[in-house]
Amino acid sequence: MSKVKIAHLYYDLMNLYGENGNIRALKKFIEKQDIKTEIHFLTINDKIDFNEYDIFYIGMGTENSLFLVLNDLLKYKDEIKNAIDKNKHFLITGNSMELFGKYIIDQNKTKHEALNIFPYYAEHQPFRIVGSIVYSTKLIKDVIIGFQNRSGLIYDIDKPLFKSIEGTASNMETKKEGYLYKNFYATYIIGPLFIRNPHLTNYIIKNVIKQKNKKYKLKIFNKTTEIKAYNTYLENFNIENR
Repeated sequence: MSKVKIAHLYYDLMNLYGENGNIRALKKFIEKQDIKTEIHFLTINDKIDFNEYDIFYIGMGTENSLFLVLNDLLKYKDEIKNAIDKNKHFLITGNSMELFGKYIIDQNKTKHEALNIFPYYAEHQPFRIVGSIVYSTKLIKDVIIGFQNRSGLIYDIDKPLFKSIEGTASNMETKKEGYLYKNFYATYIIGPLFIRNPHLTNYIIKNVIKQKNKKYKLKIFNKTTEIKAYNTYLENFNIENR
């Protein structure tokens, strides 16, 4: 089959906490399926064609970087909404998920109109929420592990990507987290998410490949280094995989 094309958007501005590791994970998992990848690194003032790529990724950045990116993305609002509705894959981690809601209220209580594609909104707090988390998701049976370090809170989430699990560290967090719509996946989790959660990464990559070629015979990997690391984390912290 043809290669999978990935757009790493604002790679230079939204790359705190090693978020570019997510791109390396996506590349590795796709190429394990004997499919080539082509990654384009795009930033402010670059022309972004939302019809050209199979996957769009944005990571986490500082508050200043977030608003620089927002100003650039606003000119693509209609193209982004159209791409999401056409089932293009958007993988959004960290505070970049705030960009796709109705608006963002910064720590000075200034309201910034966002892309307004989804009904949620974000409000930055004078404190930070920091720590490890464990979530469940309806996408796969395996739990989701990760880390958060943020000042934003998201309100009015009607389609959560993850839910907290009783009796885990996620109880410090809201019961609903992230956003899921068609092939749009957004979460505050950093870490990077797609290295630490190989089952989730496999799920998404399989969807990308099936979208391009439903007849493609996918390979199953049960003993990768990433899966061993994931299982070790669960064992060390006595977390039960559902």
